[in-house]
Order: sequence, then structure tokens, then C-alpha cells
Amino acid sequence: MTAFRATLEEVQESALIVHVSDVSSAHHQELDEAVNKILAELGVAGRPTLHVWNKIDLLPQEEKLQWEKSVSHPAEGVEPPVLVSALTGQGLDVLLRRMDDALPPDPVVKLSLRLPLAEGRTLALVHALGHVLHSELDDAHMLLDAEVPVSMARRLKLQDYARNGTF
Repeated sequence: MTAFRATLEEVQESALIVHVSDVSSAHHQELDEAVNKILAELGVAGRPTLHVWNKIDLLPQEEKLQWEKSVSHPAEGVEPPVLVSALTGQGLDVLLRRMDDALPPDPVVKLSLRLPLAEGRTLALVHALGHVLHSELDDAHMLLDAEVPVSMARRLKLQDYARNGTF
């Protein structure tokens, strides 16, 4: 139950909901309706949502062509779903591009940090997802000047490591 509650909280905090449907299932429309009902109950029905139709590789060619045709001519004002196959990778490039387009920009903040070397995961994420402007070793700490996305700074609780009042 705890994992389920954490997942629901993540949905409520998310900037974009990616709703994945198994289009090879005969019941995918009923399942989609159930998901939409749950999203409404969570109060996120109006949140930006990207609908993904997965397992198109399992559809007969005729049915696949019908799905592709319906997606290429969506109703006005309706965001068409993305057709993908997680197995073959088909459509994943389109999915990633659509996710990038749908996500709001994440502003960047410049921080001066004093991170204990024991925080190796945090140090690695700052290097991987941010832009380190300067770093130096100081005893058992790494002193960093870095530019990082605000969401990452919050998630990693970098305010706990800020120096010189930079947070």
C-alpha cells in the first residue's frame, strides 16, 4: 500500500502524465476510461497528459494502419496519442520529442555547494544533470559552483549543502 500511495503522490506532483495503453488488449478502451476516472478523482484530470498507445507491433497490419490513420488526422484541438512498441522501439523517438514539447521548462539556478564526499550519488547527479563551473576538494568535502535545474535542486535537497547564501 505504501508503494501505491507514493505512486499516487507522484502523479499529483507531476508536470506531465504519460498514460500508456496496451492497444493489443481487447479491453483497452475500458481500461483507459478507468484510468481517466482515477485521474479525475485525484484532481489531475486537467494536467498535461500524453496518451501513448503501446504494443502496436502486436496488431495485425490492417488494424495498425487504421490506428496510424486515426492518429495522423486527430480532431481539432485534440492531442493525438503516440503509437509505440516498447519491444521494437518503434515510435519511441516521437514519444521522447512529444514529452520534451509537453514538459514546462525547468529554470536553472546557480549554487555554491559544500557536499560531503560520502554523498557520492548526489555529487554524480550534480555532474551528470547540471553544469559544474568550478570544483575543488576541501578535506572530506567537495566545494562546487554549479548550475542545476531547480527541480533537481529541490529533489536532491541541495539547500542543505548551500554555502555563501546561494540558495
